[in-house]
Amino acid sequence: MSEDALEAAQRAYQSAQEALHAARRKLAEAVLDAYASGEPVGRIAERTGQSTTNVWNTLAVHGITPRSRINGST
Repeated sequence: MSEDALEAAQRAYQSAQEALHAARRKLAEAVLDAYASGEPVGRIAERTGQSTTNVWNTLAVHGITPRSRINGST
């Protein structure tokens, strides 16, 4: 593989990483919006193809936990 090909591959890889980070941010925002609108975590998980644990982890990063939901402090 030539130097040009290696550099081009690195640029493509970097672009893909940046796109992935942006997509993750958008997904997290959508999860937060859906939860704030009253959608249950199980349904959010179904709609996004994630596990409920992943959805709860996304919410937990923003201070929302199952316990805070139960206590009504969200």
